[in-house]
Amino acid sequence: MYRSISTFVKTIPIILFVIVIASVGLLAQNRGNSATQTVMLEVKPIAKISVAGNPTPLIIDDTFPGSGPASVSDENTKYSLVTNVDNMKIAASINDRMPAGTKLMIKLTSSKAASVGIVDVSSALAPVDVVRGIQRGSDANQSISYTFAANADVENLPSQSRMITLTLTN
Repeated sequence: MYRSISTFVKTIPIILFVIVIASVGLLAQNRGNSATQTVMLEVKPIAKISVAGNPTPLIIDDTFPGSGPASVSDENTKYSLVTNVDNMKIAASINDRMPAGTKLMIKLTSSKAASVGIVDVSSALAPVDVVRGIQRGSDANQSISYTFAANADVENLPSQSRMITLTLTN
């Protein structure tokens, strides 16, 4: 019996050696069946605004003597926005000042923020706020209203255009 225990004790290192070799072999086989990669993740600030439609020509063709400024409005344009940044605003600017005695005004509605109301952009070469307090999310199909006004002393103004830029910013 002593011999069999002695033989068993001598075989323990051999058994452990065989188990280790078998395990290494299995691990080596598994390495060929899988691969790893590092994936970089990032979310950048998103602030997008778009417009749809165009205002009809704003033509003043009738006024009454002594009635003061004449005006015409259009509400055919819509805007939509999406942002993942809190406390954004929309600012409007014009590419060229309006002629003397005339005004161009804009009003944007918003279902998720505070409209400033009617804003005179006649000389807004630098952006002026038209909507404030926009939070994360989207605001789709909101109205843009343009109003063109001319004093009674403006006689004849040839047809011209102005480019209005709406900027979603913080």
